Amino acid sequence: MEIKKITYPLPGEHYNKSLFNIDDNQVDVQFGTVFLQKGTRIPEKGFTKHQSHEISIIYEGKIEMLNEDGSVKGYLTSGDVVYIQKLEAQAGNVMEDTSLIYTLINHTHGK
Repeated sequence: MEIKKITYPLPGEHYNKSLFNIDDNQVDVQFGTVFLQKGTRIPEKGFTKHQSHEISIIYEGKIEMLNEDGSVKGYLTSGDVVYIQKLEAQAGNVMEDTSLIYTLINHTHGK
């Protein structure tokens, strides 16, 4: 058993802080925290498509999520849990300073 306190990235650090990374022959799981500053866009341009499934809990804050055509998909706010499928395009505008906890899940099917 490994126990850690939930901590968030400090100013000047990368916005993503990995707390656990479990990698075996069947699955790769990364668990961590993110802090996003109000007024930023994630990513700065375009959209990202992760190789992993993502489940995130919005601890505090607000993000305006975007569709690939630039229209608003919806808003993530404090207390929301979001599931993003592997290779699903994602981008958003950070409306309030936002802290979230994430889990990335990748099926490796042996290495």
